[in-house]
Amino acid sequence: MQSPAAPPFGDCMLRVYGSRISYYTGKLEAYLRYRGIDYVLLPTEPHRKAILAGAGAVQMPVVELPDGRWMSDTTPILDWLESQPGRLGLWPATQRAAPSILPADPALRFVARLLEDYADEWLWRASMHHRWSHRLDREHASGLLADELLGHLWYPRAWKRRLLARRQYGGFVRGDGVTERTRAHVEQGVLRAYEALEAVLARRRFLLGGRPSLADFGFMGPMFRHLSMDPTPADRMRDRAPRVYAWVARMWNAPDERETVGLLDTIDEGATNGRLDAIGEGATNGLLDAIGEGATNGLLDTIGEGATNGLLDTIDEPIGALVVEACETHLVQLRENARAFAEGRTRFDQDVQGVRYVEVPVSRYRVWCLERLRREWAELDDEARRRLREWLPDAEAAVLWQPEAPARSGYDPEGLAPFNRAINVFGRGVPR
Repeated sequence: MQSPAAPPFGDCMLRVYGSRISYYTGKLEAYLRYRGIDYVLLPTEPHRKAILAGAGAVQMPVVELPDGRWMSDTTPILDWLESQPGRLGLWPATQRAAPSILPADPALRFVARLLEDYADEWLWRASMHHRWSHRLDREHASGLLADELLGHLWYPRAWKRRLLARRQYGGFVRGDGVTERTRAHVEQGVLRAYEALEAVLARRRFLLGGRPSLADFGFMGPMFRHLSMDPTPADRMRDRAPRVYAWVARMWNAPDERETVGLLDTIDEGATNGRLDAIGEGATNGLLDAIGEGATNGLLDTIGEGATNGLLDTIDEPIGALVVEACETHLVQLRENARAFAEGRTRFDQDVQGVRYVEVPVSRYRVWCLERLRREWAELDDEARRRLREWLPDAEAAVLWQPEAPARSGYDPEGLAPFNRAINVFGRGVPR
């Protein structure tokens, strides 16, 4: 069957190739909605030939720009879009002076980078396990993907569903170190993330302040299209992490949040009715600079010494706990993966929080992830490093500052991402 042609570009519209239940596609879509950037979502498989020619690898998502260029990998995609307000007319006029999703404070900016990478790369394993290890979730996802990605193929639907389930479970669950020995730890990792996020969201609406940051968009990968939508983990999230569940909806509705939260500096008629008892004189830059005595009521207990430009400028205890979790899990995996890559291995073993993972697939891409974090660390000033070291556990985090890198990826040496030729996270795409 002939693959369908992509629809013509509208005015300054992006083509996003992915899936409506894809981890990273959901992350990118949340950002595009927040910025008001127009896009159309298209399935990858019917457009495989064009994606390979344009981006170099079939991933989710891949973005085609109106000028014919292609982008891959959500982290550099978001970086590039943030650096280009108004470029190609992608940003609406109302957003061209909008503040960055990166904190102005250097230490908090590094925290945002680390947490995004942790959500991107460590929580991926748990999200795939929840989707493909449980019958109800497997049936939900395989049916939707069979229709969305493989609907152009003339094969029985049941066959397509079995093919997808076997591929995903064999490669991204069993093939990525989820065994009877590690299964409980994988699931507990999600619960620890929930606990940390619940503590953060008890204090504020978004992870690093009064508006979404890069850390928020990173966590939308696992929390949105997987853990809040797949039946089994969604039940658990609603039960164990209701604030996280509400935050997911808030992030998806972030365009309205952007337009309404904290923008008033006066109360118009009908704005009282028992909802507010006092508002301080000024709401500067979209955020209150004074909160009256009656403004808490369980919504905020404290605001740190300074929230610059709507985001924190200090690391508080809830964020610190999330940083420790990222170091004890994600940074350990990045370190051991890099060592194995340097030795030319294709599989490696690792001990994470006292649990032994065996035969985990080596990823060249994740060596590059570590290189990016090390580069961010190297660019920090001494004061920012000192503040971060108060929270970072030395044993796990030393890989960020040790003099010699454990490995060199050789990926994107020219620094062209997201416009470089993409590679898969795992070799040819699926761990074998």
